[in-house]
Amino acid sequence: MKKSTILLLALVYIVSFFVIGLLGHSIRNYNPEVYPESIEIIDPDNRTEMSKDTVDPDTGELLYNYYFVYKNYKSGDSVRIKANIKPDNCTYPDIKFTKDESDTSFKIDTHETNPNVEKNFALITLTGELETVLSTPFFVSATNPGTQIKLKVCITFVSPLLS
Repeated sequence: MKKSTILLLALVYIVSFFVIGLLGHSIRNYNPEVYPESIEIIDPDNRTEMSKDTVDPDTGELLYNYYFVYKNYKSGDSVRIKANIKPDNCTYPDIKFTKDESDTSFKIDTHETNPNVEKNFALITLTGELETVLSTPFFVSATNPGTQIKLKVCITFVSPLLS
């Protein structure tokens, strides 16, 4: 090959990189990371009355993000709640339920502690007898490594004597 042919091939080779770079398709991530934006708590069994964003009437301070009242409690009853991460296509769809370990008046069963409980569900059960009213505050949080979403939730169990 002549020197001019080799230079022409090298020039075409270099120009082709620029043309492909300008006109070619860019590499896209087809599995983007979607972070959670919010958590929604529901009672799938409709056994409770729910209110959102409960505030202290005296101070105006937010007490609970979600507040449930379970009336006519009978010994051994439990309340099942579900937490949904929004948006639905979130990369990290799992939920974590936590409570103050020193509070032994109730227990929370989740999929991690009891395989019979579905994912993102919690089963709240009182450990002792209910005399009148008992509130069970706990936290629900997203398990993503990025932004942290943490909600304070409370379920109040009411004796049938007060209903």
